[in-house]
Amino acid sequence: MKHEKTLEPIGTVPNWHTPADARAKLSGIIGGFVEAATSAPETSEKDCAVLALKVTAGLGKTATTLRAIARDGEVLLARGHVLFYVPTLDLAERAHSEFLRLAPDIPSRVIRGREALRPEDRSRQMCENSDLAKKIAGFVPSVTQALCRGADADGNFVQSSCASECPYLAQKDVAGPHVVFLSHAYLTVHPPIDDDYPVVLRVVDEKVWPTLTRISQISVEDFMRAPPARVDEELLNALSRAKGLVVDGLQRDLPLYERVRRDGLTTDSISRLADMERKSRKHLELSPSQDMAAKKFRVTTFDSRAFLASRRRQRIFSLLSEKDIGRCNILRLAETTVDGASRQSIEIFTTEDVPRDAPMLLLDADVDREITERVVPGAELIAIESPPDADIVQIKDLTLSNTWMLDEEKGAGRRAAVLDVLKREVGRAAGAGVLVVATKAVLGALHKDASGITPKDDAGLKQPLVGAVPRWFGPRTQGVNDFEDFATIVVIGRLQPDVSDMEGSARAIFGQDPLPIISHEKGPLPAQNSFHLMNDGSESPTKCHTHPDTRAHSVIAQTRECGTLQAIARLRLVAPKRRKRVVILSNLPLPGFPISRLVAFEQLARGLELEPDPAGYVRMEAALRALGGRSVRGTRLSAGGLAADLPRDFRTDEIAKRFRRGRPTEHLVALCDRVSKRNGWPLTLLALRKQGGGHAIPAVVLSTPKDALNQAHRLWPDMHATCRA
Repeated sequence: MKHEKTLEPIGTVPNWHTPADARAKLSGIIGGFVEAATSAPETSEKDCAVLALKVTAGLGKTATTLRAIARDGEVLLARGHVLFYVPTLDLAERAHSEFLRLAPDIPSRVIRGREALRPEDRSRQMCENSDLAKKIAGFVPSVTQALCRGADADGNFVQSSCASECPYLAQKDVAGPHVVFLSHAYLTVHPPIDDDYPVVLRVVDEKVWPTLTRISQISVEDFMRAPPARVDEELLNALSRAKGLVVDGLQRDLPLYERVRRDGLTTDSISRLADMERKSRKHLELSPSQDMAAKKFRVTTFDSRAFLASRRRQRIFSLLSEKDIGRCNILRLAETTVDGASRQSIEIFTTEDVPRDAPMLLLDADVDREITERVVPGAELIAIESPPDADIVQIKDLTLSNTWMLDEEKGAGRRAAVLDVLKREVGRAAGAGVLVVATKAVLGALHKDASGITPKDDAGLKQPLVGAVPRWFGPRTQGVNDFEDFATIVVIGRLQPDVSDMEGSARAIFGQDPLPIISHEKGPLPAQNSFHLMNDGSESPTKCHTHPDTRAHSVIAQTRECGTLQAIARLRLVAPKRRKRVVILSNLPLPGFPISRLVAFEQLARGLELEPDPAGYVRMEAALRALGGRSVRGTRLSAGGLAADLPRDFRTDEIAKRFRRGRPTEHLVALCDRVSKRNGWPLTLLALRKQGGGHAIPAVVLSTPKDALNQAHRLWPDMHATCRA
């Protein structure tokens, strides 16, 4: 299946399109891809077309795809199912609702998992025994056949007492092809659809790789455990050698694929070891005909640890049989502490395969080229991006990390400054809606500071915060349109993922790469040159803490940078009905996101965002405020005058000269005028001359023009003062 390549590849600095042009291109590409799926020939899985679209939030990638499926739905369903994957069940229900509006006559439905709430009764779960089903998943070949219904040892059909009216099982009985809406979790398991019909199109909306990565571990003790009984001598010798070679190779960081083969183990013998583990393992034996007490007894007495250890040994041997040479990124020896004792474990990093049995459309505002190529090899990537229409201000000097915000000594003052920013933005929005996004820990502390009440749960965290609506970073912000009419978003800090966890995800995604994944040792990630993209197209240099391995950094960025971008995207900044405002309280450079202004945190916290000389403003405001207790208040603006009249803030002539350097008199006069107006102080500009003439010395007094000359005479009795316009 082919379609025309009309757009540019993804880059750091986007090639912007107008919203109208972008939407037209998006409609053409998606429409063409869906139409091609209506007549795509049967091919092998590796030949099925995969298109990944990097689409700016707000351009309507989901809505455009739904319209295309609605248009060609009858032809598609004549061939089989259309599966539409979104991150959560809630989003699946929303997408289905929109599809029903577009195509009420085309068969469609939502798949709900066992733990989901019933649509007609939100107080009950789809499965009466979802907790038990969760416990046995992976220990039985089929949860449905173990708990619900299936054949007994004699081939007779049996079912549990709750199966006949179970809404979860009823989903399995729906006949015929449908447009099916389901969560990303079903990418790795077979959904309950009519298997008499193939899948003819898959659409995966939003980021998918976190759903596909798998990280598990087995202790060295369990890996080296004695083999099962009745293993033939030849295989027993191979098993003993393989275990020792694996542990030794991991301890010494050797090329593991080659290491196990240099000692005489062949790919075939390693595969036989994996097969031996599979055959020796006994599943949990349950039947729908058993009563609940019997089922729970068998679950309680089942040796789940031995089962998992066997499965992970099998996984290790299977992975080692896939390649003959090179390093093995997908296995790593780790030191852990259990009950105070140190223990070595083998970590296993893998990625589940995405089904490739039908054309697939990937939709994601944060598509990463390298990650996509590993997860869905051969996918074509196209970028369709439009610039945000918003006033975007970002701080340039601080990260506002959890540690910084929650510091025991200084955290309260820092959070107070953040709350001041938030209150100011709520006032500026004038009821139009302000969304504030931070980590859960920071939101909890801000709630306590603002109200004295510490939230106990998510519902508490969602309560209004000084008039703003709080949410937190994470996947639940993906694809949500609830805030598209809000005027402002304030992003506090950023989501900082654990480096070790991200390295694990990188090992899972890039596990087959020939080069080893470099691990970062203790301490902060090294700072490297980066830049903020400005809305005039320029680049403002900055630093960014970056993982030394670019593959690990790409995974970090998908959580850290993209977490912020996903939060901001909730306001839908492309062609909004009103111009939006974005306040980013973190100096993290956001790739491809243009900034209107970069300011210091203190500058923003004090409401000096547009002040052309924030450092001078803060200095002069403090100096003039210090005059508040005097009966006569004023200062000369020359360096010597500042030192003489404001000795607390300008202790010496040299300090005053440094302050005046680069600030001509008119600049300083205008600065004092802005300070006085902002504080509501009267201010009069004077020209002072010594008796007998000479150059005029500029001065200001904090009084009305009517009293200014009297004030000046008291301050500088040996000088003649005149008011300046």
